[in-house]
Amino acid sequence: MVVFSNNQGAVYIFENPKAERVKVGMTNFGTVSVDDRLRDVNDKWLGMKATCQICGGRRLINNRGVIPKHVVSGKECPGGGLLPLEREVTAAVLHLDNMKKSMIELSGSEKGSITRIAKNLEKRIELYRKHDRPVGMWQISTVFYTAYAEQVESLSHEILANHLDKLALFGEVFSCTVAVATEAVEAALNQLGLQHSSRKEVKSYITSEKYGECTICGNHLTKTGSCPKCMQRYRV
Repeated sequence: MVVFSNNQGAVYIFENPKAERVKVGMTNFGTVSVDDRLRDVNDKWLGMKATCQICGGRRLINNRGVIPKHVVSGKECPGGGLLPLEREVTAAVLHLDNMKKSMIELSGSEKGSITRIAKNLEKRIELYRKHDRPVGMWQISTVFYTAYAEQVESLSHEILANHLDKLALFGEVFSCTVAVATEAVEAALNQLGLQHSSRKEVKSYITSEKYGECTICGNHLTKTGSCPKCMQRYRV
């Protein structure tokens, strides 16, 4: 049996019951926590951490609902002050047209670079045009604490390849049940010889009056004493 002593991390399964989607990702210990990963995913899902129409970078929107001013490659991006790509694509389409026109006079590596940027922007525009308004929120379903989390995650994605949601606004999202995703991670652990050295933690969001009430909103608590409603409360 191979004994692993480093590269400890967590492979997590997030679930969005209303969207009927799961997300399988990973994080190494000492970097970003699973809770922080969840917060980032929900920020993106709810459009609070949105996409600039010009550069494609993700930024927290300001209180006016627009992308704040920002710098890309030492220059101020013209996408600052505009609505994000999640809301409209007008500026992105105009920027794409201007890039295509400028490519006529370019050649060599410069033209190749602009062509790649234009193709990526075109893909983003089409993706957001097809995207429906997001429903529900993401929550932690299952976490596997294991060595070589990155390899486990990668192999899990290969196993789940046929379930990949290619229209998701961020990666690692699959159209399958938590049970199917869990089986994939467990299969990956087994193939890598890590099944006996890993620890599985299943989160429960089942509430009941017998577990008490939340002191903030009065909602029933879970067996662990947490309030899913307040746990999923986000700034507006």
